[in-house]
Amino acid sequence: MKYPIYPITLFYVSGIFCAYFSLIPFKWGVFLSILGLLVFAVNLFVKPFKGFSFKRNLIALSSLAVVFGSLGFLSYYESNKKDDITNLNETDFVVKVTDVLKPNAYAHRAYAQLISHEKQPKVLVTYPINQTTPTIGSVYRIIGSISEVPNTSNPSDFNYKTYLQHKKIYYQITSYHSVFKIGEEPNFQSKLVAFRNNLIYQFTKMGYSNKTKGFIEALLFGVKTNLDGSLQQQFKDFGIMHVLAVSGMHVVILFSTITYVLNRLRVSKKVLTIILILFLIVFSFMAGLSGSVVRASLMCLLAIIGNVSGRRTHTFNLLAGSMFVILLFEPNYLFDIGFQLSYAAVFSILFCYPVVQKYFTFKNAVLNYFGQLIGVSLIAQLGVLPISIYYFKQIPLLFLIGNLIAIPITTVLLVAWFVQLLISYLWLKAAVFLTFYLNLLSDFCFNTLAYLNTFFTIKSFSTHVTIGQCLLMLAVIYSAFWYFKKKDFFKIYIVFTLIILLQFVSIYKIYQDKTTNEVVLLTDAASVVFLNRQGKLVEQYGKSKNRESSITNYLLQANAAIIKVDTLVNSFKINNKSWLIVDSLGVYPIQKTDYVVIQQNAKVNIARLVAYTQPKQVILHNSNNKFLNNEYTMYLQKAKIPCYDMRNKGSFVIDYSSGNN
Repeated sequence: MKYPIYPITLFYVSGIFCAYFSLIPFKWGVFLSILGLLVFAVNLFVKPFKGFSFKRNLIALSSLAVVFGSLGFLSYYESNKKDDITNLNETDFVVKVTDVLKPNAYAHRAYAQLISHEKQPKVLVTYPINQTTPTIGSVYRIIGSISEVPNTSNPSDFNYKTYLQHKKIYYQITSYHSVFKIGEEPNFQSKLVAFRNNLIYQFTKMGYSNKTKGFIEALLFGVKTNLDGSLQQQFKDFGIMHVLAVSGMHVVILFSTITYVLNRLRVSKKVLTIILILFLIVFSFMAGLSGSVVRASLMCLLAIIGNVSGRRTHTFNLLAGSMFVILLFEPNYLFDIGFQLSYAAVFSILFCYPVVQKYFTFKNAVLNYFGQLIGVSLIAQLGVLPISIYYFKQIPLLFLIGNLIAIPITTVLLVAWFVQLLISYLWLKAAVFLTFYLNLLSDFCFNTLAYLNTFFTIKSFSTHVTIGQCLLMLAVIYSAFWYFKKKDFFKIYIVFTLIILLQFVSIYKIYQDKTTNEVVLLTDAASVVFLNRQGKLVEQYGKSKNRESSITNYLLQANAAIIKVDTLVNSFKINNKSWLIVDSLGVYPIQKTDYVVIQQNAKVNIARLVAYTQPKQVILHNSNNKFLNNEYTMYLQKAKIPCYDMRNKGSFVIDYSSGNN
């Protein structure tokens, strides 16, 4: 094969997907990997190749698929071994912080190693906001409770449990008490963070405001904890959050700047290579090893290696090779949204943009720069659009305007702030002199976006696609550009076949939307809210201020609309099934009921309630305290009455379409 890295990466990725969706049992994965290695070895070494043989090439390719597919399968399983914590009644913990997250209005959050446990698993730690801010490498004693990360609260909500599982976090520690710092265990990462904090502090000495300094931290170091909320919302509205996330674009800009400056200073090739490699490694760690930064850094590293070894580098080889190396060490990166968007954007630019580049090329240098910027932005947005819709359920309408304003300015600012940082260590007064002018430029960017943000009322279009539609849309886009690259008649068949498949999947989705009948009891810390769905029509019972986004996402995914909103009473019927809600008053009628919902810490005699109402199922609402739900659950399980704890399981759904209710 001329480019073996392509099928190797494809097979490896396919193996990861098979493991993720549990398509093959683990024992079969081990067996197939051994079988594939044996077949490949026999085919390659027992009888040497003599010219082209379709049969032997097919066997070699098939065995290669099995070997690397099994390797991806096994690496995913090995990487995602769960360290079970059997004692969930423990209340005293010792943790070492490994990563600090942005706090919310109520609590600090961090990823940490539970070093008081023999296996030292990673956990999510949450404690009150009025306590000390966590730092990487610090060891804390925490008094609280530990539990498994709960399932998604409501249908169509972001699946935070799956997100944490890809980071190998299965448990969370929650504390409402004081935390005690008992020591420091510095490691390579904590030293890098300390180094990064020293660099950030240089900008404080140069006289930048908190708003601008927060922007510098995000742009140059990938730290968003101090980023101004209104500024972040503006970038989100314009669909240019990739500018704030340290990405491949930032790596390439700084990499090119360092290369240009050192070449002008006539630094030797060997020294230049060492400096560039060190920069890529350190910058990747400083940016938190995000998927896009690691991808760009690896591509640059592979290009350097190819240049040093005198080998000709091919951009697509670098792209596939960097993906394979990243996933070889961390297969969970494949499910990182940033990783997927980064590779989709780069592949779109490399594969699709040459087809349309001539339409954005001009003789005038200024027009050509902005023409190329528009062309690249459009192609990159087209390439990531299906993925973006799938995850974020919206199409940004102002991304082109945002890119035209933000990218040129932030490119200048990125390079200028990087150079200013270097100058500040040599001559601080000279660096401070630049602050005034860079402040003007950054304020111009902020103010322009703020003005345009108020000028445009509609900033995005909400929609939803399934995973099948997303993949087929990507396939249609790339196959269409593949056809225009070199027009062949059989490619038309492929394009139209994919379009027809996309239509079938979309029609099936419409059929599902029209025939789905279900009742959803949403999780809400304060209110009880029912959604009664009949196809594309939804009746809402009860109101909620906390779950408006959950309701919006549900309607969007179901392609449905609310036809009425009614107040909720304690006793009612939905689809000929009787419901009873028992609230904090603990008052209820003595009558047979299909479903009983206990909410607001209703302290009732559970045995008497069950005897009087004879329910088919008891739902314990998440507005109850944990201990009360546990108490009721223990009795109901002994009495062999089906119960559903919404604190642990999320929303309660009855699917009337299946007939099993």
